[in-house]
This record gives sequence, structure tokens and C-alpha cells, in this order.
Amino acid sequence: MGLISKFFPISVPLPRPPVPAGKTRICVSGFGISHHTGRARTIAAEIAEAYPDEYETWYYFDTRGFRPAFLEPIKAEIKESGGSLPENHASSPFVWLETQGASKKEMVGIGGRDMLCDWTKEKFDANDPKNAKFLPLCDEEPPRKFSVICFDNTTPGTAKTSA
Repeated sequence: MGLISKFFPISVPLPRPPVPAGKTRICVSGFGISHHTGRARTIAAEIAEAYPDEYETWYYFDTRGFRPAFLEPIKAEIKESGGSLPENHASSPFVWLETQGASKKEMVGIGGRDMLCDWTKEKFDANDPKNAKFLPLCDEEPPRKFSVICFDNTTPGTAKTSA
């Protein structure tokens, strides 16, 4: 076993359970050490905390396994569900939304941290104090500080799983 494998083993993502009726799941996946991925995770977590009846989160972070083993299959799953995807997205993080439609799960690819910020600023009112913790995080690039790069990369988020 190599040194990189020892410190960064490839993990298997926990299953994504059905999305509860009336909720939107914000899914964030990417490298386990990344300032952009860490910022996307923080934004998603703060949205779910501010709106717990409307949003939940699911995360998958793997520095070695994200791109070769996870990104293309999740993009294929989104396409198969009829959802849209940002063209040629191949970087970390990758963010998408899941909801439960009348007959099947609906998925929409958002893209990276920058696209999550665009979606967040369009979706949430800057004048609502509930949004004060996460909207300012969308106004600038995340710093390359240890606390942002080495974020809480535990999974699965607030989604209830059986694993």
C-alpha cells in the first residue's frame, strides 16, 4: 500500500435514500481537501440549517476517488433522470439537487462552487435575515486558509441513511 493510498483511501459513497416529500436535497461531492469544495459544503449546510423543513444535504468527499470513480456515474444518473447538467463539468466540487417527483426522483446538476453561489443568490432573498449566514459566502472566492481547505468532510450530510 502506497503512502497516498494510506492517507487518502478511496471510499464508497453512502447510499442516497429517497428524498422526503416536500424537500430538496442539496448534494455536494468533491475532493476531501479543497477550498472550493469546503465552501460549497458550508453553503449547503447553512441553507439546510436555515430551512430544515425545505432542504437537506448529502455529501461525498474523496480526494482520490471523486473524479475517476464518482463524477461520471453521477452525471450519467442525472441525465438518465431527465435532469440538466452544466456542460463539460469536470472539477471539484460537483453540486446537484434532488427532489421526489410524482413518479420518480428528479435531479438537476448545478455545477461547481461558483454555480452553487449563482443558484443561491438567485433563490434566496438578500434582505431576509435567515440568509445572512450563507449569502455572504457567495460574494467572493473562498480563501486558501487551512480551516477552509481542510473542512469537515464527513458524510452523508443531514439525509437519513440506513448505513
